[in-house]
Amino acid sequence: MRSEQVQAFIDVTEHGSFAAAARHTGIKRSTLSATVNALEDNLGVVLFERSGNSLQLTAVGESVLPDCYRLLTSASRIKKHCQQHLQGVESQLCIARDDALPEAFWRQVMHDLKQRYPLTAISVYLLPPQEHPQFVLRQTVDIAFGLYTAEGADINASNLAPVSMCLVAATSHPLSRLPSVTRDDLAQYTQVCLTYEQGDKLVSDALFSTNYLGLTMFEVIRDAAINGTGWALLPYPLVKEAIENHQLCALNHDLALDSHYYRYVEGESLGVVATALLTKVSRFLGTTR
Repeated sequence: MRSEQVQAFIDVTEHGSFAAAARHTGIKRSTLSATVNALEDNLGVVLFERSGNSLQLTAVGESVLPDCYRLLTSASRIKKHCQQHLQGVESQLCIARDDALPEAFWRQVMHDLKQRYPLTAISVYLLPPQEHPQFVLRQTVDIAFGLYTAEGADINASNLAPVSMCLVAATSHPLSRLPSVTRDDLAQYTQVCLTYEQGDKLVSDALFSTNYLGLTMFEVIRDAAINGTGWALLPYPLVKEAIENHQLCALNHDLALDSHYYRYVEGESLGVVATALLTKVSRFLGTTR
C-alpha cells in the first residue's frame, strides 16, 4: 500500500467520482482508476460500489476512510520531519527568557515560529536573567534572552542592543510630584526591584537602601509600581504603554545609572529556529530602544 494510492482513494471519495477527482487533481481518470484498483488488490477488498457513472463507498471503504486520512497525515509529518532535519531545523528548542520585553511581543513571536516551523517542539522558561547561564551550562535550555547591566553580564553573553531604563512611579506617588528626584528622595520610599537566586540565597537588585520589595519578574514589578507600592527602575519597552496611558510617571533625575543591554546566552551552535528567533528579537529591539 503506497501513499499515492491512499491519496487517490481519498480524492475520489471527496469529489464523488473518478471524473470529478481527475478534474480537480489534474490526474488522468484512467490513472486514478488504476491506482484505486491497485489499492483494492493490495488490501483484498472492494472500496467502491461501481454502477455506471454512480460511485459509492462500500461498508469497508467507509470504515477505513478515517485511518486513510490519518495515514496521509503521518506520512506528511514523516516527510516534513526529514526535510527539517536536512535543513538544520531543530526538532526541539528550549528557551529561557526574562520578561523585560512586553508579553505581546513574545506571544506573537512564539505564534510566528510555530506557524513557520510547526514540527519543532518549543519550551519556554521564564526566569530572571541572572539564572540563565546555569540553565545553558546544564543544557536545560539551548538559548536564553535577558536584560543585563554591563557589569553583571555573563562572560559568554552576547549583546543584542542597549536598552533604555526608566525610573518610574505611579502618577499618584509622592515622587511623581517632584520636578527632579535625588538619591535621597528615592531612599525615602520603597523600591520594587528584581530578586533572583544566587547560590542558596535570594539576592535583590535594590539601588540605594534596604527599603525594597523584591519580586522575580519585571512585569510584576511594573504592576506593583502602577499600584503605588513603590518606585522602580524598569526597561523602557516594558513601561512605554503605561507611561503613555498615565499609569506611570517617568521620574526626572540626573543620577548615573548602570548601562543595560539585552543579551543572549547560547549553548551549542544555533539551529535554524533559534536563529530565526534571534533575528526577531534583534529587529524588535531595533524599533523600541
